[in-house]
Amino acid sequence: MLVLLGSCEQDLTIELPAGSEKLVVEGHIEQGTPPFVVLTRTVPVFSEISLASLEESFVHGAQVKVTVQGQEFILDEVPSAAFSEELREVVSVQLGISEALLSGNTGFLFYVYTTDELLGELGESYGLNIQHGNQTLTAVTTIPQLNPIDSLWLEPHPDQQQDSLKTLYYRYIDPDTLGNSIRYFTKRNSEPFYPGLFTSVFNDELVNGRMISFPLDRGEPKGQQEIDMDLYSYFGVGDTITIRWAAIDLPHYRFWFSLENEQNSNGSPIGTPNITQSNIQGGLGIWGGYGVTYHRIIVE
Repeated sequence: MLVLLGSCEQDLTIELPAGSEKLVVEGHIEQGTPPFVVLTRTVPVFSEISLASLEESFVHGAQVKVTVQGQEFILDEVPSAAFSEELREVVSVQLGISEALLSGNTGFLFYVYTTDELLGELGESYGLNIQHGNQTLTAVTTIPQLNPIDSLWLEPHPDQQQDSLKTLYYRYIDPDTLGNSIRYFTKRNSEPFYPGLFTSVFNDELVNGRMISFPLDRGEPKGQQEIDMDLYSYFGVGDTITIRWAAIDLPHYRFWFSLENEQNSNGSPIGTPNITQSNIQGGLGIWGGYGVTYHRIIVE
């Protein structure tokens, strides 16, 4: 029987067809800061991911425009070695990248399209148009009105032996209009701002017009090999915690919600099929506006 079964085995080689290359946008604008757009191209699923391959994926020479109230602003391509201090801080906060990596002193160059002639304003709508070769990408986003946290407080770790660790709680009062959405980031001491690891967005579909109180997980950098679940989500005594609480519109929320669902399933074959809901017409990614408030608490 074993001989017969063994003789039935075959080695299968499956040739996966190469997908068509697409442009990927990660663009942001918030009140009081200039817009920036990171423009890259898709890479094969099984290709090596490294700083060198990331640098090679940047798309150069595109025409990038942002339109607001009928006025067009041309965004120039800028390498990280030429970033102003303000632009370096904006890109670091939005993308969770350390300012040291963006300094240009590491040999790695990060490219964005940006302009100093435009600063985001609350309540405005911003159109994005990208031309590269024979490809045209468009998107529209808004910067919603501010929707801040009501209050923050800390609770002891459930295990009394872990008395140096605290859980952060927030209280939020949702406006009585449906569709309010939030994306949050946390910063611990001098670390960069990191979004919530498993989910960074909230929507008022189930809590419209109500006051809610929930724990708020500590943000973590994406792509970590292992997460220490004994320490995950907690803050330590002496930490200064800064919350970046950003109001976003519904298409922006749907992008992050669907993307994080896909990341959390980790490609599981038994997971629910998921398609990331981009608001980019003609490409992939996100063009998103943020109405940002900051909140701070010290762990005593």
